Amino acid sequence: MKANVSELFYSTQGEGITIGSPSIFIRFCGCNLRCPFCDTKYALDCKNYLSYEEIINQIKQFPAKRIIFTGGEPALQDEFIAFFISKNPNFFYQMETNGTILPQKSITLLDHITVSPKMFEINTDVLKEFKNIVKSVEFKFVVNEDFDKEMELIYRLTLKPVVFQPIWENENLSEYIQKTTKIIEKVKEKAPFIRVIPQIHKILYGNRRGI
Repeated sequence: MKANVSELFYSTQGEGITIGSPSIFIRFCGCNLRCPFCDTKYALDCKNYLSYEEIINQIKQFPAKRIIFTGGEPALQDEFIAFFISKNPNFFYQMETNGTILPQKSITLLDHITVSPKMFEINTDVLKEFKNIVKSVEFKFVVNEDFDKEMELIYRLTLKPVVFQPIWENENLSEYIQKTTKIIEKVKEKAPFIRVIPQIHKILYGNRRGI
């Protein structure tokens, strides 16, 4: 069996509630969305098919026991993910998805799923499934200072736990920190149950790949 893989690397998780965890990232090619703020556009339409054997041989070189399937949109390669997990049960498995596609075969096999809904393309039925089926889930929203629409969705579907990730656009570090601080203050006032976690890997490494 083969998978379309943009990159495979060992790093520390820089986003969400599992931040700081040493992890092996498998970034798949292909996505069903075209987010204007996407920071991995190189993975949207790439073609780089690797066999299961090629992938597992690379993974064996790394000491981490956490594998994160990301993209692109990893749910598009649901069959491969389910196959991979069944062959290698001794890892902790995590998926990062936009929440528009339900990974039917792997959803109950994954240990944690980060669902990052995009407000311009919401599938409420799929979001409800993620909330009700997954062993461990977080709903991570990429936000600016105005996050009223996100809040409406969160309350309407009773999503939890929720992470807000301040979006890094064409700003320098100082501007990003200022925006993040404003978002934190607004969350403290309006929704203290939400965790605000900036993109630590970007703060440390910039837009480099494989970090």
